[in-house]
Parts: sequence; structure tokens; C-alpha cells
Amino acid sequence: MMNAIILTLGLLAALLVLVTGLEYVPTFRRGRAAQAIAASCEPAGDAITGLRRALIPLEKPVHRLASPGLLTKTAAALYWGRMGGGWADWTPLQFLTLRAAAALAAFGGGLLIFGQPLLAAAAGFLGWLGSAAPLNNRARRTRRQFQAQLPEFVNLVAAQMAAGVSLEEALRRSARGQSLPAAWLRQVIQQAQGRTLLGQILQEAGASQLGELISLGVQLGFIQRGTAQQLLLAQLSAQMAADYIGQTELRAEKIGAELVIPMVIFYFLPFMTSLLLVIAWPILTGLL
Repeated sequence: MMNAIILTLGLLAALLVLVTGLEYVPTFRRGRAAQAIAASCEPAGDAITGLRRALIPLEKPVHRLASPGLLTKTAAALYWGRMGGGWADWTPLQFLTLRAAAALAAFGGGLLIFGQPLLAAAAGFLGWLGSAAPLNNRARRTRRQFQAQLPEFVNLVAAQMAAGVSLEEALRRSARGQSLPAAWLRQVIQQAQGRTLLGQILQEAGASQLGELISLGVQLGFIQRGTAQQLLLAQLSAQMAADYIGQTELRAEKIGAELVIPMVIFYFLPFMTSLLLVIAWPILTGLL
């Protein structure tokens, strides 16, 4: 019993370190020299291809077991992960296969270390969650940064149109900026060769699965056909800003409720377990 309690506390401590290290790790702005050094230290494309090739035997069973909703969610995370500068050329099935391989490795390691299927299953579950955390954290940060900068970008497009240029030309001029929406629009313009720009924007917005982008693509189509385009864009920018502020306030209100379960798991339960162990262990020792 004592060993089971120690192992349980160890798993909880490992989960706390994993969540803290992957979820709340700070990010720092790097200079050009640091970026060049990091780029030179990245593995070559052959190494990344070799990793994906090694996972091919697991792809078929993972494809059978993966639900469409999980594949769609993974595709959205990969989309924003690539926007954040990582996970290039990875497909949703390949990433789910990587998670499955990490879970199997953690399960096997748990069997060797603990020798108990229940603890090994807990280790496999941690491997499944932990392998997705780097991508999910990068995608979440990129998506929130994009949402924060999108209203200002739309307002910039409206200001360009107020100078007397067309909607498409205003979009092309605004894409020269340094913001994340500008970088996204530059990518869309490159992919729109031979197609309409608004059609490509709507297609990319659907692939991103971001509600603000989908709404922007649809409303840009209506704005292009109507009048008072600059005024409508300004109103759209104000609406997006208000929606983002509302979502931020809602997330802030939910933080207290979301922290209850981690506090119970990582603080209250270990404290009560240690307290009961100190009190009850001498009594159990005396009875035995």
C-alpha cells in the first residue's frame, strides 16, 4: 500500500511538471543571430522524413481508430502550428500516429518500471497527452495572437479603401505589414495564382477553422458587391475587437473555475494523503 501511494504521488508530481513545463513555459523574442543559430541547429528534411517513414506501420491502425472529429481538430492545430513556425509538412494522420507511438512507448516503459498495468496505462495516457502539448500550445498562442491583431488589420484595410483604392488592392497593400494577419494574407496571395483572391481567402479561412476568419471571408464577399465598403469594414473591425475583448474577459472569468480541479489534484489530495499517512501509519504498524 505504501508503494502504491508513493507511486501515485510520483505520477501526480510528474503530471504537474509536464503541464507546467509545456503549458506555461515563457517565450522570449529572439534576435536575428539567435534565429540564425536555431535554424542552423534544426534537423535536416531527411531526418524529419525518416521519422515519418518510421511511423508508417502504425498509420493504418491509427486511421481506423481515429475519429473524424479528432482528425479535424488535429488539422486545425497543425494549421496554426505551421503559422507559428513549426510542424511543416506534417499531416493530421502522421501527428496522431506520433502521439500513438509516444503513448505505446510510455505504456511499455510504465510496465517495465512499475510492473502494474494500471500505472502503465496512466503512463501511456500521459504520453498521449504530453506528445500533443507542444503543438497545441504553439497553435493556441498563434491563434490568440492572430485574433488580437485581426481587428487592427481589418481597420487598416478600411483606411486603405478610404484613400480611394479597391478592396482587393487594399488587401494586397495591407499584406505588406509585419503582423500575423498580414503574413497570413501574403501566404493566401501566393496560393491564389490563377484564382480570385476572395475565393482563396474563404478557402483558407475554412481550413483554419477560425470563426473570425470565416466570418471575415464571407463578409468581404458581400462588401465587394455592395456600397459604403469602407464604412462596412470599419464596423466589421469594431465588431471583431468587441468579440475578442468579450472572449478574453470570458476566459479570465473561467480561470478560477478551471483551477479548482488542478488545485484539488496537485495540492489538496497530496496534502490529505500525506497527513493521513502520518497519522494512520503508526496505528497500522502497531496493528500489524
